[in-house]
Amino acid sequence: MTTTRAILFDLDGTLLEWRRGYREILTETFESVVNELRAEWIEQYNDAFFESFEAHEPNPVRRAFASVTGCSRPDQLAEELRRQESQACCPPEGAYRDLERLSTDYSLGVLTNGVPEWQRYKLREHDLERYFDAVVASYETGAHKPNPAPYRTAERRLSADSYAMIGDDETDVSGAENVGWIAHQYEGGGFGDVPAVLKLE
Repeated sequence: MTTTRAILFDLDGTLLEWRRGYREILTETFESVVNELRAEWIEQYNDAFFESFEAHEPNPVRRAFASVTGCSRPDQLAEELRRQESQACCPPEGAYRDLERLSTDYSLGVLTNGVPEWQRYKLREHDLERYFDAVVASYETGAHKPNPAPYRTAERRLSADSYAMIGDDETDVSGAENVGWIAHQYEGGGFGDVPAVLKLE
């Protein structure tokens, strides 16, 4: 009987590496849409966003912009932030080649904390979606990594005999290990050492 194996990748910081800091991204978003940036706006946005995000409230980005004092046009700001965020990151060098190589022997998936349409947008913008058999965003599961729920949802969508996780954050690794997956904490440099680094060969 053939053994099927799956490798899942985190998105932000792994499949897409940041080329600009998030404060800079928010600054450019405000200045592009409302032509100004008040000192308190970024902190107000961040506080409101993470409160909404952790509570799994709908449209956390728009909600956060709507809460910023004296700042209007939350819909336009949300759309501009999505565009700015996508432009501020890119795949590691050689990622397309490595994903193509891995897809011949493994089922590939994305397991990311975030809102599905937001995360899929970035995958499409960087021509990455085509490499993956499943994409799971935490908002679909009612819990964020390292909670087991996103991992179990990934197992249901991507049937395999064994699973491995690659992510840049300790929550990616600890969550995967807690549900019995192999895990590797990504520290940059691309995926040329996969699957050897996961000891799957």
